[in-house]
Amino acid sequence: MTAETNRQYAYFSIYGDFNPEEVTLIVGTSPSEAWRKGDTHPRRGFERQQSHWSLRSRLPEAAELEQHILDVLSQMDKNAEAFRTISTRFAGCMQLVGYFHDCYPGLHFEQELIAGLARFGLSMDFDFYALWSDARDAT
Repeated sequence: MTAETNRQYAYFSIYGDFNPEEVTLIVGTSPSEAWRKGDTHPRRGFERQQSHWSLRSRLPEAAELEQHILDVLSQMDKNAEAFRTISTRFAGCMQLVGYFHDCYPGLHFEQELIAGLARFGLSMDFDFYALWSDARDAT
């Protein structure tokens, strides 16, 4: 067992050819992260090929992924019609990210969570990283 704990989070995201400031005005909330097509990536120096707008969970990274998703959906529900419109127009996605140092905890989606994803017509993307090693367990 490693001393590092699992970290996970979820966020709503859209990519495309749009002005992120206009998305912010339409949905009535500030993004967790946004950039405009043509902006320079701050670390890598390349020109961004698409605009991006995202809204991240407010929960600590130790919370379960299912709770992170529900938190993002709760934020979106504050202006549901606007988020539905933006999601439909720019193929909204619920992104799940997990850095698993100890073990993969699994996922279970209750009907409420699935209904929330469907309400906004969201696709899902899972970026999970297994950062443990069976070899380390033997040391």
